[in-house]
Amino acid sequence: MTAASFFIKPGYRARTQPEYYADVHDDGTIWQPEVYPLAATLARQYGCRYIIDIGCGRARKLSMMYPEFQIIGMDFGSNLEHCRAQYPFGNWVEVDLENSDGVQFPPEVLQNAVVINSDVIEHLVNPTRLMALIRSYLVHAKVAVISTPERDLERGTQDMGPPANPTHIREWNLAELETMLSSEGLRPAYCGLTISNDRDMLRKTSLAVVPGLSLNSSAVRELGAFCEKWLAASPEMRDAGNGQYLQNLAQLEREMASAQSAAQPLLAPMSPLEIGMEHIASARYEEAFKVLTEALQNDGENPAVVFQLGRLAAICNMPEDAKELFYQAALRAPEIVKDIFDFYQEQLARARAGLE
Repeated sequence: MTAASFFIKPGYRARTQPEYYADVHDDGTIWQPEVYPLAATLARQYGCRYIIDIGCGRARKLSMMYPEFQIIGMDFGSNLEHCRAQYPFGNWVEVDLENSDGVQFPPEVLQNAVVINSDVIEHLVNPTRLMALIRSYLVHAKVAVISTPERDLERGTQDMGPPANPTHIREWNLAELETMLSSEGLRPAYCGLTISNDRDMLRKTSLAVVPGLSLNSSAVRELGAFCEKWLAASPEMRDAGNGQYLQNLAQLEREMASAQSAAQPLLAPMSPLEIGMEHIASARYEEAFKVLTEALQNDGENPAVVFQLGRLAAICNMPEDAKELFYQAALRAPEIVKDIFDFYQEQLARARAGLE
């Protein structure tokens, strides 16, 4: 699996051109019935006022979130015309996710928003622009909720495409989806399965919940645990909203930040090394290279900086550079050999699992 194939298994055949997806369901079936309620729950937990739905279709489920939330739907063609005619209270934005870089919103809106991207990426010839748009929103937005059909569960593990649905270009299994999102800097706090429709109630849809950059590592872990509990809970438990299943994530985030501040009242700003590591974790590789090379110029003997540059080189498929940088790091600090070994062991494990 490679980035060129969007991390789908070798030999898979994608459709070259999809039919336009007119979001019309006449039989009353609700598709992905947990996606929008989960997004609404997260919006309440974080105290958000806006829901931004990228690829909203005819916005049946999105419209039901008003007036509790201000809704922003993004689509084009007859889907958007329908939304404007049926739901004048919404903010409807025309966007072509294939041929444009999308639309940007003010930071004060995004800071109070949860983003939804429900069953959209499978319709795109090239989803890279969509991933970049979501990533740009998450600079300020709290969280993005992304769903798409789970190919192996819907079609069987032997399916090699193209998808049976003529509006779909390609479909991912859960592991492939997580790898693709992570490669685009959208590392999920939670990645699992959700109910595909309210008719058969089978979990055949992949669901990824991606945290915004404003959430620290502890808050990200709590977000993942929260989503897991919420999806496992019965409707009665969800409605009850008791502390066992529904923690207030925004309050938890504030408490953790307050505790950290009390424990370290003179906390120093992040070092260049820490900033570089954050950039690598978020797949901002150019920024990481710039920060780490500047740090190395100021402190050429720092083995940790050299080691992180080695990691960056390996991740960016520059094995010879990585080898030399790891060698130089080990010369400066022999104990760092264990970190080098652990890094390669992790890369090998991911490759064997089919995640690279």
